[in-house]
Amino acid sequence: MSRMHDLEQVLAETLRAVLPMLIEKERGRLHRAVVTQLERPLFAAVLSASGGNQLEAARILGINRNTLRKRLRLLGLSAPRAVPKF
Repeated sequence: MSRMHDLEQVLAETLRAVLPMLIEKERGRLHRAVVTQLERPLFAAVLSASGGNQLEAARILGINRNTLRKRLRLLGLSAPRAVPKF
């Protein structure tokens, strides 16, 4: 069994277990809620694997760097910008 299949199986089992609660809590926005819950740890792990390099993380994910930056901000994962010292 491949690791991707294992991941899919874990996700399917977890979703089955929490779906009734999610439907009650997130009705009408279930897709966005689940995608956000998946994106946050995925993006954090890829950023860690890329040493914090957003361009490399975007390449690994197969998305545009600006899209990554926007999603990171929306997910609360963006690092504060360093304030230049004068």
